[in-house]
Amino acid sequence: MSDNTQAKTYNVLIIAVYRDLADEFLGADEVSKLTIGSHEVAMDVFVGDPDEDSTFKERVSKAHAVGILVRFLDVLSLDKIRNMYHHLTQAGTSIPVGVFYLRDKGELDFKISCPSCGQKLWLRDTDVGKRGRCPNCSKPFIILSQADHLKAQLLLPEGMPCVKVTRKDNDSLRTALGKLLESKLSGVIPMDVNVNLEAMKHATVRIQVQDT
Repeated sequence: MSDNTQAKTYNVLIIAVYRDLADEFLGADEVSKLTIGSHEVAMDVFVGDPDEDSTFKERVSKAHAVGILVRFLDVLSLDKIRNMYHHLTQAGTSIPVGVFYLRDKGELDFKISCPSCGQKLWLRDTDVGKRGRCPNCSKPFIILSQADHLKAQLLLPEGMPCVKVTRKDNDSLRTALGKLLESKLSGVIPMDVNVNLEAMKHATVRIQVQDT
């Protein structure tokens, strides 16, 4: 009988660069197990720097899938996420990897850094597809969705899940985990990660949107 018809417990490792982000993801009840159809999904959470935690590879080896948890996409956060993803690919694992970006219920904007100067910017979902201009360096760029921005910045393989999860909403978490586990046999395409460290700007400002 195949994995799709036989009840099974899947172990999913959720990795996050910040403890408060992991706590927000699990919620006040610290949900660590969910049922998807006839299957149970057990979540383990890793927080921190794989370079400084010797248990990282072992915990990855015990997982059926890995979800990278993100929220803000400023330069510093992206560099930390790239480092985590780099460690996953260097581990030579063939388990599926996906990215979950956390939002509050009803939240309609997200934070990135300017592609040219690194200035932190707030973007609105309603501005996706428009041409924006950074208030700091005045360089224009096309505003991508949060998912597309993540895919472009992390050079994610084609088909890798990049899914929104609403905080304190188990249904959205269940949907995200389901999409991750659907790709169970697809594996991960290794990549060469070049981390470009830049000074993160201190203030987050609203992007200037240009009418077309």
